[in-house]
Amino acid sequence: MDKSTLHRQLTDLGLERVEYTEKAVYQFNIYSEATAASYPLTLTTLTSEHGNTTVHFHEADFPENTFVPLEVRRAALDKLIELERLCNGSSGKSLEEANNGSMAQDLDEMKKLGNEMKHMKTNSELLEKNLIPDPIQ
Repeated sequence: MDKSTLHRQLTDLGLERVEYTEKAVYQFNIYSEATAASYPLTLTTLTSEHGNTTVHFHEADFPENTFVPLEVRRAALDKLIELERLCNGSSGKSLEEANNGSMAQDLDEMKKLGNEMKHMKTNSELLEKNLIPDPIQ
């Protein structure tokens, strides 16, 4: 996908380009009602010398050392799935149709979610740092 088309599609979906050098970094704020705060999810794209742009979905993340509630991570995963389908030109089910209530739609998403959860702090670790743990669901 060429750079200008990808940029237009990402900004049309509500992402704002916050950085651009040899790569472009997009940011999407996800609001949590539980914490009454927004959490910025960043997504990096890289344009080759031939003009092809690649989206680095595996690098999408929130700022380091920031507690991110599970509901926000779920919303981020949903947004990334939507973006990946858009970039791959998938004409399959929409996100709403494909959303079956599970945290992950396939094995790759499940592995990524597992890796994210592995790095999450426990409630006691959060309390030690004077942070508020995720409310009981």
